[in-house]
Amino acid sequence: MPTTPALVSALRELGDRPAVVADGRAISGIGLLLGVSPPGGLPRALARRVAEHAALAPSAARAAEQRLRYWAGVLGAPPIRHTVLHPVTDLAVELALATLLAGGTVHCGDPEQQPEQQLEAVVAARATHLSLPSALLWPLSRQPGLAAHDLGALRLVLHVGPEPRQEDVYAAVDALGAVLAHVRAPDSNAEAADRRLRADAESASAAAWKYGIGITAAQVRDFGAQLDRAVLASLLHTLQQSGALTDPARGYPEAEVLAAAMVTPAQRPLVTRWLDALARHGLLTRQDGGAQGPVFHGGPGPAAAEVRETWRPAVETWADGLGPAAALDRVRRGALRLPRLITGAEAPRPAASPVRWAAARAFLGAALGALVRGSADAHQGPGPLRVLELDAEGGEPAVARALAARPRPNTDHHTAPDGGRYDVVIASVTGQSTRDVPELVRLLSPGGRLLLLAPTAEQLDLLITGDPHGLTARPAEHWRAALTAAGCPTVLTLPEEGHPMALLGQRLFAARVD
Repeated sequence: MPTTPALVSALRELGDRPAVVADGRAISGIGLLLGVSPPGGLPRALARRVAEHAALAPSAARAAEQRLRYWAGVLGAPPIRHTVLHPVTDLAVELALATLLAGGTVHCGDPEQQPEQQLEAVVAARATHLSLPSALLWPLSRQPGLAAHDLGALRLVLHVGPEPRQEDVYAAVDALGAVLAHVRAPDSNAEAADRRLRADAESASAAAWKYGIGITAAQVRDFGAQLDRAVLASLLHTLQQSGALTDPARGYPEAEVLAAAMVTPAQRPLVTRWLDALARHGLLTRQDGGAQGPVFHGGPGPAAAEVRETWRPAVETWADGLGPAAALDRVRRGALRLPRLITGAEAPRPAASPVRWAAARAFLGAALGALVRGSADAHQGPGPLRVLELDAEGGEPAVARALAARPRPNTDHHTAPDGGRYDVVIASVTGQSTRDVPELVRLLSPGGRLLLLAPTAEQLDLLITGDPHGLTARPAEHWRAALTAAGCPTVLTLPEEGHPMALLGQRLFAARVD
């Protein structure tokens, strides 16, 4: 005597209760068996598979249900209210069918919605389960207003994609308060693109390793502390030469400090940043002065000889193989010119890169060139590899060398956007420019790569010889989050965490879009 397929039995058991909810419309288990088709791509595909399954012979139905039983076991015990945030794929349909087999309800979400709307849909469904591509999970779990949503019913999140980074998993678990289960999507285009990017990043690290030989983490940390100490001492001494900020018994309004030091209007924004940095690092204290603006308290500061002495350990550590002497000499000479600069007696000189960039440049340049070569070698498009290099300093020589190694018809190198999309975008940004990340990502063609050089540690020497607008840096986690939120499912960082060169405060982020 023939037996009824288990999926059909499960739908009959649901009866008039909701089996699938899509776009605000609920279809019962009986409705699915009668051929009612919900709106939307995934709901229609699900209804079609139910109809096909109901027509199978019992032996064929049992074979088809074997994989569904596996997924039903992953989902666990009822109740199951499963929000499926997938486009139409075989795996998405299988997860939905497994939910029905387990006696649960499928809520079909919209993977094209904004993360905030997706969260609202999960809350409205009182979802116990959520499945979605990994690329959607990371921005969803980083939504600023996530804590305001009641996700207390959520027990399990299944995310489908390439092997995740552990820090992303930990952050998502903390944010969502649910168990995270990763499902690998083998042989997908995204998986293959991830493998290529990771392989290219490994090659880039191998190409750059020799530029870090002999440099230790202790040396980099010591130099950073010594340089910052010398810079801050120079700034404080410059201001105290005018007699301001020397009496610990009184406060000095910002306007009084600027007037005493005879700061020109053009240099007031710079000196204001000096005061902020000195207060932030404890050489001054800052209080709110109300209408008169901030009030600063100082005390006896370093004499000229003491300021000169603060530079000596930085020079010695730098000379021990960190970088060219000229880079640090530029900052030392700039510190001596500060009194003439702020009073207008000497014209400003062109801004320079942070001195620690001189130590990191060879390493990062080699890594960047290797990533560009890897992108060129992997390019299979009918047209040339389109490369956009946005660099205020005129471009990175390693990029030019990497592109020159390719036959000329296979590369199309741009230094400004032309209105089209690019296979590779190379950009250097400052510490305040995470807001520019989405704009950079929008310049990429599908499958394209963004190679982003960004500061990850404060560079106080910019207050002397550079552009102080780039003074404030963001940690590597901040840049990775910004890239992920902008639509990059995979973000790799060079040098890797723990590498001595990473402590120089400049990192290279290699990200791709689907």
